[in-house]
Amino acid sequence: MGVIPAAGYATRLQPLACSKEVYRVRGRPVMDFILERMRLARCDELRVVTRPDKLDVIRHARRRGAVVVQARPASLAQSLLCGLRGLGPGDEVLIGFPDSIWEPIDGYRPVLELLRSGWKVALGLFEAEDMQRYEPVLVGPGGRVSAIEFKPANPSSNWLWGCAAASAGVLLGMRGYDEPGLFFDWLSRSGAVGAVRLSSSYLDMGTPEGLRAAVGA
Repeated sequence: MGVIPAAGYATRLQPLACSKEVYRVRGRPVMDFILERMRLARCDELRVVTRPDKLDVIRHARRRGAVVVQARPASLAQSLLCGLRGLGPGDEVLIGFPDSIWEPIDGYRPVLELLRSGWKVALGLFEAEDMQRYEPVLVGPGGRVSAIEFKPANPSSNWLWGCAAASAGVLLGMRGYDEPGLFFDWLSRSGAVGAVRLSSSYLDMGTPEGLRAAVGA
């Protein structure tokens, strides 16, 4: 199962003529990149969680064969939780974001391998600059995550997490959290989170600077 949260308002990017998830980058709607990567991981189903008023996202997701979950979540964590409805606790779930582009295209393969090796959560990491915007991940020997920082003023790492895999049962623990990264940080304190470094190719168009970089890439 792949869950893609797409219910945000993109207030930092306005005015836009369309929802940011369907903004064209490299000749196609940006959300197509995460759909493509999840399909390569052979997900049985892709779920896009979005608001009822984001009609362009709804139409495009359905055209691409995804299941649309309409909701008005108050946070990113709530958006992901909406996408878990009806799943069994042992069902594997891939998390990906519709406003980012990363390589390699088969990046979920090593993330799933890591999850199946025994970690409760497996993170795919990307090297980036300007880490104050992201959630830097501190990784020790064997891929064990010791902490995840949330948009820190002085980052301790230049590796961010950009995709993840976990069982639905584990992800239900996000209840009470606004951000999945804060939940993953809490889990990491007990040695339950692993990570694999994927690449230094990562574009996030969630900010004006990121949008300009993505369009110009």
